[in-house]
Amino acid sequence: MTTTLQELIERAYDIKVYFSIGSYEFYQYEDGSYADFKVQKVVDLPTLIRLAGGLELKFFADGDRMIVRLFEKDCY
Repeated sequence: MTTTLQELIERAYDIKVYFSIGSYEFYQYEDGSYADFKVQKVVDLPTLIRLAGGLELKFFADGDRMIVRLFEKDCY
């Protein structure tokens, strides 16, 4: 396991706890991985950014929910 993938997994777990959700979706590819969190809202954006620890975050609409996507640090 690469150190960047390990960092993504550790940060994704912390964000899962922050959102108080039971699970998240994890996608692993050779050219980079990411985790998707399906939530109703983000209450404290500065805390979420701090938990991401410099990893890229993106936000997408998904019906009545939001997908928060956390990307693996670019290692290629």
